[in-house]
Amino acid sequence: MNNILKRCLLFFVLIFTMILSSIFVYAADPVYVKLNGVDIVYEDAKPQIMNQRAMVPFRKTAEMLGATVDWNAKTQTATMRKGDRVVVHTMLSRVITVNGKASTFDTPSAVIQSRTMMPVRMLSEALGNAVTWDNATRTVNIIADNPSVISIIPDKTMINSGEKINIAVTTNSRTDRIKIVDIQENNKIIAEANTYSTNVDGTRLFSIPWTPSVEKSSFKTLKAVPGNFTSYNENFEDYKVCAVNINAVLNAKLYNFRVNKTLVKRNEPVKFTIEANAATQVVKIENSKNIKPVELTNYTTSSNGEVRIFETELKIDETGEIEFKVFAGNNGNFDTNTLALKVKYEGSSSSSSSSSSNDTLKIKESFILNNQIYVDEDVQLIVRTSSDIDRVEVLDENDNRIEDKTYADVKNSSENIWEFRLKVKNSGRNRYNIKAYNRDGKVVTDSVGFNAESGYSGDLLFLSVLQRDIAAMDGDTVRFDIKTTEHIQKLEVYVDGSKQEELNSSYSGSSKEWTARIKITESNKNRVELVGYDKDDKKITTKVNVFLNTKESGKINGFDLRNREIYIDDYIELKVYTNIAISKVWIEDYNGERLELKSSPDYKDNNQYTWEFKFKPKETGNNIKYYIYAEDENGKKFDDYFRIRVNK
Repeated sequence: MNNILKRCLLFFVLIFTMILSSIFVYAADPVYVKLNGVDIVYEDAKPQIMNQRAMVPFRKTAEMLGATVDWNAKTQTATMRKGDRVVVHTMLSRVITVNGKASTFDTPSAVIQSRTMMPVRMLSEALGNAVTWDNATRTVNIIADNPSVISIIPDKTMINSGEKINIAVTTNSRTDRIKIVDIQENNKIIAEANTYSTNVDGTRLFSIPWTPSVEKSSFKTLKAVPGNFTSYNENFEDYKVCAVNINAVLNAKLYNFRVNKTLVKRNEPVKFTIEANAATQVVKIENSKNIKPVELTNYTTSSNGEVRIFETELKIDETGEIEFKVFAGNNGNFDTNTLALKVKYEGSSSSSSSSSSNDTLKIKESFILNNQIYVDEDVQLIVRTSSDIDRVEVLDENDNRIEDKTYADVKNSSENIWEFRLKVKNSGRNRYNIKAYNRDGKVVTDSVGFNAESGYSGDLLFLSVLQRDIAAMDGDTVRFDIKTTEHIQKLEVYVDGSKQEELNSSYSGSSKEWTARIKITESNKNRVELVGYDKDDKKITTKVNVFLNTKESGKINGFDLRNREIYIDDYIELKVYTNIAISKVWIEDYNGERLELKSSPDYKDNNQYTWEFKFKPKETGNNIKYYIYAEDENGKKFDDYFRIRVNK
C-alpha cells in the first residue's frame, strides 16, 4: 500500500514539473544585452531565456533606452515616457500600449525573484528601437539611432561683442538636448538647451540664444553636440559646426533721443528716452542751463539685442527753453556725436483745476513706430497732441515741408493722434521737425530722430512693418503690412512665444509684401514677433511695434478723512485722490443714498486729481459706513469705503 502511495506521489510531482516546464523554460547559460554594440551591465537581476523568449529587467533597460519610468503599485502598471512616446504596460500582461495604440505579444511580462522582467522585443520596439538575436553568442542587440545634429545655423555670422544672436540647431528625433562648444577655447561649453519644437518631418529644432563678449576681434568655430537621456554623442559624423566672426572694436552710437512732452511746467517730470547701439554702456544728458549732467547706466535691450534703451525722469526747477544734449559712451570715453532736443518750461506747476494751459497747445509725444528703417522704405511717424491742435506739419532737417495734415486720424476729448507715412531718403542720421498749430495760429514744435540703413541686396531682412489701424483699441484684430526682401520664403507670426499663423506673400519688384491680422491686447502688444525663413531654413526674427489707442483706466489712489470721530452737527470732511482718468466721484451712505457728487476735481497735481467733499451725517453710531464711488472716461466704476464715529 505504501509503495502505491509513493508511486502516485512521484507521478503527480513529475506531472507538476512538466506543467511548469511547459510554461516557463529557463536556460542556465547567461544572456547578454548590447545597446548600439555596448554592453548593458545589470547589477542585480540578470537577463534570461524564458519560454524561448529573452527577458530583461524592465526598469534598467527602459532607462538605458532613454525613457523615464513611473510605477503605479496599486494597478501594477508602468508608464514610460521618451520624447513624444508614452508607453503603458500592466505587469503579467501580453499587451503594451504606445501613444494609445495597443499591441499584443506572445509572451507576457513576469516577476522572477522579486524582479519585474519584460520580453526585450516588447519593451525595445515600444520605445522605438529595433532588436536582433545572435544565437552563437546568446546576445540581444538593441539598435537605437544615435542622437545627431542635422544643421546648425546662427541668424548672423558677423556680429559685435555684446550683441545677442540666436543659433538654430536641427536634430534627429533621438536628440533630447544640445550643447554648443567653442572649439577655439578647448571645447568650452558656451550654451546648453533641453527644450525644442518638433518639425513636421519629426526632426527637432533647438533655438539657443548666445551673447558673446570678447576683448579682441575673434573668429569662432562653434560645435553643436547632440545628446539624449544618458550622454552626449561626440561622434564626428553626428555633430555639426558653424563659424561666427565677432568684432570687438565698436564705438558707442546713438540712434534716438526723445521726451514724452516738450511744453511743461517748472518741476513737472519729463521722461527722457535714449536708444543706442549694443556697445553703449552709459549715456550722459547735458543741458544749456549748466545743471549737473545726468549719467545713465541701466538699460533694457530690444528683442533682437541690437538696441539698448536708457530711460529716466527729470524735474527741472527752471523756466524758459532748455536744450538737452545726449552723448553715448563706453570704456570711460564718450562719442563726440550727439543728439539734441528742446523742452520749454513755463512757470510753477499749479494744483488748481482751473489751470488748463497744461492740456492745450501741446505735442504730447512724437515717435517712430518702425523697428528697423531702410532708405527708400516707408517710416511710420505717430504724433500725439492736445485736442485743440487742428494742423500738424512734418519738415526735414532743413525745415522743408514734407507733409501736413489738417485733420487728425483719431480725435477724442483728451487728445488727437496723427499718423504720417514718410519715405526715407537719406542713410545714416535723419531728423523730422514737427510743428503743431491750433485755430489761433499758435504753434508748438517737436522733433524726432532715427538712423536709416542703405543697401540690402541679397540680405534676409524685414524692410518695414507698418500698422494699418492707428485707432485700434485693446482686443481689436489689427492689420499689419509687412515688406521683406525676396529671400524670405516663409513668414510666421508669434504672440507670447506661440505660433499664430503662417502668412502668404505677393511680389513687389525685388521684395515681397505680406499681410498679417493679429488680435492685439494691452497684455500682448509688446510680445508680438515675426519669424522669416529662407529656402535653407535660415531664419530672422523681428519684434512688431504696436500702437493702441486706449484711454487710461481709472483708479482711486486713496483718501484722507479729517476726523474719525465727530458730532452729529459737525461736517464730515473728506479728500479723495484719483488718477486723471477719473471723470466723476460721489459719496453714498450705507443705504445707497447719494450724498454728494462732483464731475470736476478741486485740484490737479501731475497725474493725480484731488476731490474735496464736505457733508453732514444723518445719524449717530459707533461705526457708520460710507462708500466712495468713482467713474472713469470709459464708464468703468471703482469704489472704496470708510467708517466714522458720530456722537450725539
